[in-house]
Amino acid sequence: MSTIPWSEFPSEFAIYFVFMGMLHLVLFAVGCFIFALLAIRQRGRFLRRVGRLGLFLGLLLLVGSVANGLWSCLVWGRLYYSTDYVWDFSAFWPITQWTIDAPFGTERGQLFGVSLFHVQLIWLLFAAGTWTATILLYRLICKRPPANKSPEPTAVARRFCFSGAASRRWLSFFR
Repeated sequence: MSTIPWSEFPSEFAIYFVFMGMLHLVLFAVGCFIFALLAIRQRGRFLRRVGRLGLFLGLLLLVGSVANGLWSCLVWGRLYYSTDYVWDFSAFWPITQWTIDAPFGTERGQLFGVSLFHVQLIWLLFAAGTWTATILLYRLICKRPPANKSPEPTAVARRFCFSGAASRRWLSFFR
């Protein structure tokens, strides 16, 4: 058993991109279906919502691919070993004992001097970084306010958001 060298980073990026890209396409399709149902009541916002959802999911896929490459080169083989390794990092769900112990022939994975809780804390740092970077990139790209809209939150937004978070437009593809 050896660690994954940095020269394998591009292939780790690509493997995650391809396989998790399928999940992101399913999420995109589900989102389009939900937005189509909402378009029955609110006409004219469907294409904008779909475009923003696609942008957000695309950024999440790219940032998640980078995080998976970092996870593969920095964590796997140093803190734990899993026998059937394709990718172990996902921003959606943490690594579990089952992932580490999954048999492959007669081999089993193992932890190297750390507990599963420590590996999951490191996963939490990677996942939080992935979501934060995705949201910040999304906000940076979608920073342009609409031409005829005030940057101040509306009265409806003030009623539902106590801290004025609506003016920050964290996930503005719902608008």
